[in-house]
Amino acid sequence: MSWRHWNGGRTLSTVKVVVRKSGQVIETVARPLREAEGGPAVVYRRRFWRYAAGSIDLDSRPLAPDEGNGRPAGSAQEERSEPRAVPATDDAGDREAIRTASAGVRMLVEAGPGTGKTEMAAQRIAGLIRAGLSPGQLLVLSFSRSAVRTLTRRLSRVAGPEDRVLEELRHVSIRTFDSWVFRMLRLLGGTPSALLAREHDANIAELTALIAGSRRDDVRALAGDRRHLIVDEFQDLPGVRGELVLALLELLAPPGHPGCGFTILGDPAQAIYGFAARNTAGAVFPGPAEYWKRVLSAYGAGLDVRTLRRNYRANAPLAGLSAKLRGVLLGPRPDEEKLRVIRESIAALPAPTQPIGPDWMLNGDAGNRAVLTRTNGEALRVMQKLFGSEVEGPMIPVRLRAGGHALLPPAWIATLLRRLRSPEPTRSQFTKIYAHVTGQGDMATHLKSLLPPEDVAWARLARASGAAEDTSSISVSDLRARLNWPDAFPDDQPSGEEGVIISTIHQSKGMEFDIVTILDARDDDGAPGEDSEAPAKTSAGEEASVGYVAITRAGGVLERMDGDAIHPPPRSRKFQGERQRLCHWRAGWVNLEMGLRGDLDPFGFVNPVLHDGAAGVESLQEFLLENARRLEGHKVMLCKQMAHGKALWNVHLQRGSSPDRLIGRTAHQLTYDLMRLLSEKGYSLPKTIMNLRIAGVGTVTSEAEFELEEPDRSSRLWLGVSLFGMGDFKPLRKKS
Repeated sequence: MSWRHWNGGRTLSTVKVVVRKSGQVIETVARPLREAEGGPAVVYRRRFWRYAAGSIDLDSRPLAPDEGNGRPAGSAQEERSEPRAVPATDDAGDREAIRTASAGVRMLVEAGPGTGKTEMAAQRIAGLIRAGLSPGQLLVLSFSRSAVRTLTRRLSRVAGPEDRVLEELRHVSIRTFDSWVFRMLRLLGGTPSALLAREHDANIAELTALIAGSRRDDVRALAGDRRHLIVDEFQDLPGVRGELVLALLELLAPPGHPGCGFTILGDPAQAIYGFAARNTAGAVFPGPAEYWKRVLSAYGAGLDVRTLRRNYRANAPLAGLSAKLRGVLLGPRPDEEKLRVIRESIAALPAPTQPIGPDWMLNGDAGNRAVLTRTNGEALRVMQKLFGSEVEGPMIPVRLRAGGHALLPPAWIATLLRRLRSPEPTRSQFTKIYAHVTGQGDMATHLKSLLPPEDVAWARLARASGAAEDTSSISVSDLRARLNWPDAFPDDQPSGEEGVIISTIHQSKGMEFDIVTILDARDDDGAPGEDSEAPAKTSAGEEASVGYVAITRAGGVLERMDGDAIHPPPRSRKFQGERQRLCHWRAGWVNLEMGLRGDLDPFGFVNPVLHDGAAGVESLQEFLLENARRLEGHKVMLCKQMAHGKALWNVHLQRGSSPDRLIGRTAHQLTYDLMRLLSEKGYSLPKTIMNLRIAGVGTVTSEAEFELEEPDRSSRLWLGVSLFGMGDFKPLRKKS
């Protein structure tokens, strides 16, 4: 039975929902109101809840589409539209072997989409901890931040609240290759500024070279007493990351020598990052399949090879489609034939019942949704369609996983520490600060949706500052210096469990959704426009795997949206310092991606001159805190101003078609890029830039020389916003 047919399942309207737990209000959200047996209901965190008196209670029993069928309410099976497919050949023996293998076992696990690879990795980690390993003896590396976040959250679920290993699991460090390499190179003497200025691939290649060269012993010593290495998404590690994995295996677990074990998980059918092997200057690496063969060859009979087959994600029809296409991709057909089969499968998918736009989010089946695109430009165009022309963001959360914009560190950091006077607050001081902030009358209810529990907040701040989680004090200067380091706050990124995610297929790896709409725009007929660069070409085999990944993200509903539904997408253009922005020229207008790291001046949010003194700064900070949720997706207007002889743009909230409240200012980086784009064609800088939106409210800092109210006694952490989208403006010819 599908959600749509559960007692009618008809959407009535979108309403505000107060979410309660343990007698407290934890959040206020907007949700479509639906008919259910016995009264209205809404979807929250993938479950139906009875809606009464404007609220839902998470302590109550969630509703189920099939009451009385013997399954516990709220179980994973109830969240899908049909029963899961269970292949005739089960894999229970392989799963048990993976869970219970000792630390010294060297294992290669092939896991297709939906087979619970992340759950299996979490259970493997928990099993090793139960067997006596300490968190510090585990090294867990994954390709993407989304995969790291998913695995981190999953660890908290594999052990019950009374399980003795739960506390230790919280201390297991799971990192992307980029962030772990960053840390290792710092310990080897690299400066953060130099490492952050380089591309991740350059840092990874350097560490690999050091392992193979004169600093091998240093790297081994700094890696610590590792007893087991876990590598996720191995099929997506060609090029420098694949070479690093092979170097780490040889360093920590040399073939023929007992000791450190490893668990490598992946799926050759989902190898979609082959381009990484072609982008490293001066180096040509083998394809993803070759790295699997190298591990198999190096460890031979000493390697325990396991396969996960059972699909826990998809309903029966989608699981069957996944199995069929997987057989094609792993079979002997030519790559061009594999791509043809994948494209025909996508072309045969049904269209959404509602055209893409604001109303599309309010209709159809319940559950979390995703629109998957091939390029960042397509994702931005889809986002523009969903947001429509409304100034305020949609009531249902819409999050973009594409483009070059970066999310700010979480807002709760500045909320707690903005008024801090001590350079090294103690644990007891932090307790008082937390109690004071959360006890501010009407503000307390709002803060509960932003702040983690006190002990969790302290542990995350300590870890981000470089201290142990049980430290008795934190250095605020160290925290500021590390605030924007890779994965400084990996547990505070939105999980995407609710609302709509717009993502490229590559960014969606490791994620799953109830409803997936694939933008089928493989034939790019749009004119590239002035100064646009054609996207990099990929092989037919890789394109086939990309399509397969998109198809297998869905658990219940899979749709296809024709690429004609969006405007011709923008394409990438390079700027100074290897910076890239999506750009499109059309009918006298320019669309340029804005909101990259460095586009906004951090001081602009607390500049007394800009905000009419200290009182104006304080007023803005309170405004950002009180409206943090509501501001997500809100339109802003950029209005040009001259500051010290240079053009900058003041950032205003938009009201109607006019600028409203001033909240910040752009940085010189954006000015330089606009000048490069326009001046060589004889255009002048625009006076107004429209249609950018606020990605979110977060914490910002700056080490630049400027005076705050009390510069020597300030945490120098404050609230600001990040932007995303395509800024639209009509350039004017320079006067001759």
